[in-house]
Amino acid sequence: MPLKTIDIRDKTCPMTTVHVRLALDKSSPGEALEIILRGEETRRNVEILLRTLGQKSDCQPLGEDTIADYRVTLVKS
Repeated sequence: MPLKTIDIRDKTCPMTTVHVRLALDKSSPGEALEIILRGEETRRNVEILLRTLGQKSDCQPLGEDTIADYRVTLVKS
């Protein structure tokens, strides 16, 4: 299955978690998701949401030049 990318860098809390939840709800088990986000607060909120929903994810900085941007990857369980 191809990787599904959700870019929420232009969204503000609490809409960031709403968009992630909707994307997760539309995804099938085993589908790989990549969430691109901006900021520490958004990162924390998305990681809390994913843990609450029983999803295991990995979060890494998006790149050296974008210290506030992150890539969260997961495979929906």
